[in-house]
Amino acid sequence: MDSLWNSISKSFETQTATWLVGFVIAVLGAFSSYITESIKFALNRANLRVKQYEELAADLSAYIFWAELNTEFIEHDWTTKPTMSELVKGYNDSLVMVRKKEFVYLSWIRKYWGQTEADQFESVMASVREFDLAIHALNDEFEAVNLAGTKARVDRKLAEDALKRMKPALENMRSQGRQFLMARI
Repeated sequence: MDSLWNSISKSFETQTATWLVGFVIAVLGAFSSYITESIKFALNRANLRVKQYEELAADLSAYIFWAELNTEFIEHDWTTKPTMSELVKGYNDSLVMVRKKEFVYLSWIRKYWGQTEADQFESVMASVREFDLAIHALNDEFEAVNLAGTKARVDRKLAEDALKRMKPALENMRSQGRQFLMARI
């Protein structure tokens, strides 16, 4: 009788294991497309994240470069028409590039990084707008030198006044940009 119960017990264990393996295979088979899609999405997300980071970093770096270059030329009084025309164009083009994609960048950041990073990016963009507002104090001077040709160079007093706002705004923007971009590496 003991041997009969042992035999029944062994048979029950074997059949239970067989049914359990079959159940696991059935569940995996039923959800295989979901699992495969999840893996594909994770891989695509990682690829897009890198690609979009590179685009954002390049555009933001270009803007900061042109802001620094404009500040340096104004600071050293290198503000004649030949120098100002390319500086103003480069600065404006880079600003347009960053600002016209601002909400695209923000949506990428929220989707691929999170709300904390989106908040940091909004701080970076606030610093971009802060610098842009500071340099706009010289718009009339840039126009007089670069477009109208009524002045040989930007008025030194107006340049000094503008630099008092531009330099701290530039440093803030560089700091915010560096902190934001380096945290993503």
